[in-house]
Amino acid sequence: MQLLELRRVTKEYPVRTGSKGWFRRRTTLQAVREVYLTVKKGESVGLVGESGSGKSTLAKLIMNLEPVTSGQILLHGQVINGKRVKPRQIFKQMQLVLQDSASSLYPKMSVGELLEEPIRNYFPEETEPKKRCVKLLELVELDDSFLSRYPHQLSGGQKQRVCIAKALAVKPEIIIFDESVASLDQPSQASMMEMLKRIQKDEQISYLFITHDLPSAIQLCDRIAVMYQGEIVDTITQGDERQLRHPYSRLLFQTLDLESGSVMQEQSSPKRRKRL
Repeated sequence: MQLLELRRVTKEYPVRTGSKGWFRRRTTLQAVREVYLTVKKGESVGLVGESGSGKSTLAKLIMNLEPVTSGQILLHGQVINGKRVKPRQIFKQMQLVLQDSASSLYPKMSVGELLEEPIRNYFPEETEPKKRCVKLLELVELDDSFLSRYPHQLSGGQKQRVCIAKALAVKPEIIIFDESVASLDQPSQASMMEMLKRIQKDEQISYLFITHDLPSAIQLCDRIAVMYQGEIVDTITQGDERQLRHPYSRLLFQTLDLESGSVMQEQSSPKRRKRL
């Protein structure tokens, strides 16, 4: 049985076209169109595509932050989309880490308070939440001195690590990353990706890694799903680009091959000697 399964998930938004008056008419915009996607336990799945393809909308639908127009979202075989499902039940098993880490951290609470809050809410029997907070910081490669710091005292990479620690506090089965490393510089991204790999191996957590950066998805994920204009047009296993069928997917991977080839050529070319 799959851990997370999406069956023909569709999301439509009502829009109005035309000028004001009688010529204005109502229609619908399909942001997500009949998406089928699965994530197994301990698996990392990358969801790549250009901006506006519906990736972030799909993340909101999975977390039940927006209602699904049609289709089903299942967790452990149980449907979790709909009014009857309480958000608390979903957040205990799934967590969402956003790109804007600053908006996810309340500025008037210290890091220790931010981490203790979900522990006290979901694990009231926890007798020593501070020790649990220290372990969470160790997981994201931060020391206990950060417990007394506030969000404005942290760098962008440190804020994102605190957000990941906060997501891990409820011991979820799957974490959805929505462009979580896009705002970081290259060294910080590389360090973050290695950390996520280690956490997944140690904690046996599944990832849905949403990004427009294909190299990051290839570095982290076991399978990659390509999203284009609201649809998943291709799903391939790591390293098997021969399965690609859609022209957009082929172009996406061809561009990556060209970029990596040009980098290798630059690295292998001899340096010119300066003339004296």
